[in-house]
Amino acid sequence: MKKLILFIGVLLISVSLSAQNAMEILKKSNELMQGKSQYAEMTMKIVRPTWSRSMSLTTCSKGTDYSLVLVTAPAKEKGQSFLMVENEMWTWNPKIRSVVKIGSSMKSQGWMGSDYSNDELLDESSIVVDYTHKIIGSETVSGKDCYKIECIPKKGSAIIWGKQIKWISKDGFLQLKTEYYDEDNYLIKTELASKIKTMDGREIPTQFEIIPEDEPDQQTILIINKIIFDVEVDKTFFTQQNMKKGENIRFPQK
Repeated sequence: MKKLILFIGVLLISVSLSAQNAMEILKKSNELMQGKSQYAEMTMKIVRPTWSRSMSLTTCSKGTDYSLVLVTAPAKEKGQSFLMVENEMWTWNPKIRSVVKIGSSMKSQGWMGSDYSNDELLDESSIVVDYTHKIIGSETVSGKDCYKIECIPKKGSAIIWGKQIKWISKDGFLQLKTEYYDEDNYLIKTELASKIKTMDGREIPTQFEIIPEDEPDQQTILIINKIIFDVEVDKTFFTQQNMKKGENIRFPQK
């Protein structure tokens, strides 16, 4: 009987440590890519079987609750902006001079016709806060030994995914692969990270590719051209009034 109690105790401690370690790994990985705040210039390429197009983006974020994205090219979409403040999201279209709130039903929709959802592009923090985490193995991705971590949404969380599985390198905490599953445990899409470079003193992936499971001949590629971590930016930067300035938004940089 004592041996059984001891075994159960050891098992419970092991599960608890695994969950704790998994969360710490995800925190370190997120902190690597986010910093306390950041400014970035990116290119997004949307590839389809019969066409493709590119967009240039300028972004700024503070902590996990504030984010502003501005489309700077091409001319057709130039000036459109997207704002996140805590759990609320809005978009501004300068052509119709209208602010539209992105409701819960719209968070899972593709951002600007891409394979990234509104929720994924604007809200990068919920994977730590709104999920439980467990290390389920180790695998090699792009030649790097990685933790394989299963992320399950907490009950009551406004999450669009049934679960996520992430591969994070043991050396450097680089998030190299993510699989997204629906509530029926069906794989919807896979994100692959590559082209690791040193940018603003940090070794990070600079290219991210989303491939839908049902449409393997289409993809969305997000490329980081420039990134500055820990810029000085106040919460007052993230307002609808500022978002409406469009291409005249003055982004903070070091």
